Amino acid sequence: MTDKKEGISIIVPCYNEAGSIVSTITDLHRVLSDDKRDFEIIIVNDASNDLSGVELQEIQLPHTRVLTNDFNRGYGASLKVGIEHSRYLWIGITDADGTYPVASFPELFAHMDGHDMVVGTRTAKKRAIPLLRRPAKWFLNRFASYLVNRKISDVNSGMRIFKKEIALKYWKLFPEGFSFTTTLTLSSIMGHHRIKNHPIDYLKRKGRSKIHPLKDTYNFFMLIMRITMLFNPLRIFMPVFFFTSFLTLVSLGRDIYFINLTDTTVMLFIFSLIILMMGLLADLINKALK
Repeated sequence: MTDKKEGISIIVPCYNEAGSIVSTITDLHRVLSDDKRDFEIIIVNDASNDLSGVELQEIQLPHTRVLTNDFNRGYGASLKVGIEHSRYLWIGITDADGTYPVASFPELFAHMDGHDMVVGTRTAKKRAIPLLRRPAKWFLNRFASYLVNRKISDVNSGMRIFKKEIALKYWKLFPEGFSFTTTLTLSSIMGHHRIKNHPIDYLKRKGRSKIHPLKDTYNFFMLIMRITMLFNPLRIFMPVFFFTSFLTLVSLGRDIYFINLTDTTVMLFIFSLIILMMGLLADLINKALK
């Protein structure tokens, strides 16, 4: 695997995207060819069991290659396979279902200088995000913004470009599933990398979504918690400590009024101290490992 300073490797994970993969890659290839920069397109077929494999064989475009997983490994794992086989120092990712406007890649390229990652945030006029997913998306963006103490417009956008060195730096943190992009966003923010957000449209997908609303929302939530614990544990522990301390004072005030110290007040006080000590210990370990 050789790296070049100029150019970009665009990775497109594909799992059961028959009917959209060919048009997506064709459009992407045309856009990148018009941009006049060195590029390669790496399609990672994640053991699709529809006609995606057959359609991928029909793609005979220069600077384009197909990698195939032996079994279904997941979205994040497929991206990691593509990154491992990439040639260039800049990585781009997009989906194979036609939801992300590949024609917007040159707009992202325009911000490469001076930044480590450029995220295509789904905040433009066209946003075909299913209604059932919007509340969860809103909550995750707000929750992630709170934990990292920075506004995040789109924590898990699947269209972005970034330096390969960032991915390699946080390689062990990346999960096998859909949380790859969330991990990349949070790690880059907490690692103080230079990030640029650029609004893009989000189009209606072709075919069925692979996301499970309840399961994947829970996984996203837990991932955000884990990443925050890794970089800034006090952001989680201190609110819990202040809340339990407030409950302790309320319970103590009641006990003083009735002149009777209850077990509830004692347990709340001990629990508050435990939370505080755990938070300080986690923060100490975090700083010692940096």
